[in-house]
Amino acid sequence: MKTMTVDQLALADLNFAEMCRGITRNAGGRVLEVDGLLMWSGTHPSPALVNGLIRTRDVRPPAGEVFDLADRWFGEVGHGYSVHVRVGKDDDLEAAATERGLERMLDLPVMVFEGPLPDFTVPDGYTIAPVTDAAGVRDVVEAVAVPFELPEEVASVLSRPEAVLTPFTGAVVARDRDGRPVAAAWTMVSHGVAGIGLVGTLEHARGRGLGAAVTWAAMRAGYEMGATSAALQASPMGHPVYLRMGFRDVGSYRIFADMAGH
Repeated sequence: MKTMTVDQLALADLNFAEMCRGITRNAGGRVLEVDGLLMWSGTHPSPALVNGLIRTRDVRPPAGEVFDLADRWFGEVGHGYSVHVRVGKDDDLEAAATERGLERMLDLPVMVFEGPLPDFTVPDGYTIAPVTDAAGVRDVVEAVAVPFELPEEVASVLSRPEAVLTPFTGAVVARDRDGRPVAAAWTMVSHGVAGIGLVGTLEHARGRGLGAAVTWAAMRAGYEMGATSAALQASPMGHPVYLRMGFRDVGSYRIFADMAGH
């Protein structure tokens, strides 16, 4: 059981890194990889969601080198950045972030779902459909930007249809009876994993099971693209929902933010 957990966490880490690469490039941003360090920089200066770094293997540059490189690279465009610390693996990076006075934003449990997908139902009064065009991408932004409390950041990440309409990526949107988008979820498949992200439900539509429904639908889209498992980083609100769906915790990311660069 322990070995399986380690394997699934490694796959989830690889998938998360690929998600950061892919969505940043597709949105017109830039990516830099140096000796086990991945950094991504989007078109918006916020450190939340759009600009960040994570180590991609355990043989890695020392924390001091990580921050020296990050300060130079993000400083070129005047962006702050987030540091994704893999809890239990990046103790030195966490200590350095704390010493530098970076703001600890939140902890995100890394969760995985293994095996075949169950049947699921769409709540009465709503439909869920895959995104197939630019209008659908705009509906994703409308559905998730407010729940994330990051309207400009989400809009920048999904500013181009390529963020969704490319091989091995996809999104689904839930709409009410009037055709208005109320919930959405996004997926990218790599390493046999359907990485799930940008799951959100507008406040007036919560409590009806739409968050779980769009997550199942995004997972189904990922499985149709070849995935055999799913992974995500859970918000405090989403964590109990995902546990009920059958996801399990395999690790955690601790997020620190350099709000303005050093």
